[in-house]
Amino acid sequence: MRFRPVTVADHRADRNHVPPTRARRRRAGLFLAMASRVSQTLKWFMLATGMLASVAGAQQTAPTDSVKVRPAPPLNEVNYAPLTIGQKISLYDDRTYSIRALLGASYAAGIAQWRHTPREWGSGISGYGRRAAAAYGGGLIRHTTEFGVGAILHEDPRFEPSTHDGFAPRAEDALWHTIVVRNDDGNHQPAWSRLTAAFVTGFAVNSWEPRRMHSTHHAISLSLASLANYATSNLVQEFTPDVKHFLLHGTSLEGKF
Repeated sequence: MRFRPVTVADHRADRNHVPPTRARRRRAGLFLAMASRVSQTLKWFMLATGMLASVAGAQQTAPTDSVKVRPAPPLNEVNYAPLTIGQKISLYDDRTYSIRALLGASYAAGIAQWRHTPREWGSGISGYGRRAAAAYGGGLIRHTTEFGVGAILHEDPRFEPSTHDGFAPRAEDALWHTIVVRNDDGNHQPAWSRLTAAFVTGFAVNSWEPRRMHSTHHAISLSLASLANYATSNLVQEFTPDVKHFLLHGTSLEGKF
């Protein structure tokens, strides 16, 4: 039997070899560090958003607004009136911390549980809890980012109904208003708050998914899905009143669809 002499490369390989257990601990440590950085970033972002909202509210609202904030009225294209910062905060609270938001996260978690994705989170109550927390966390980041950027750029966060008749023109307006919003002057401008919120949400959600799913491609896919949520919401808000009138009062849908 011939023995191969030990070389310098062999010593380096032995020195760089990491046992499987230590490698797993190292990966877990890196993931926890990354999660900690993400949570710290979100904490400071929400704190900065709250400070900006407070400053803007002190500048734009009257003293009586701090006592009682009137609910945000529907957007009226003819007699347009901008929202106060207090009304924007109230709208943000309703979209983020309401029962509707919790039910939406619960529904999304149920779909993910049924599809068993991601599989690393398992099943049962614990798996459902992680999926529900992830769904609600994604919504929290999306709405908070949209509110913060929109407040800085003076965007109007309300849904703008279509002024046209027929299904196709109204659906086109609903989709168009996904990426275009009004500002406080009543003029249209790109919806930078929604585009930024969709982008940030995709990468934030991807950061707390299992490691095998961490990729730029998957994060961008999640961002596009978040933007699609805005489009779906606009379509629902556009046609829901007609469906309600039809079901409750028997109103004809002719000319509306």
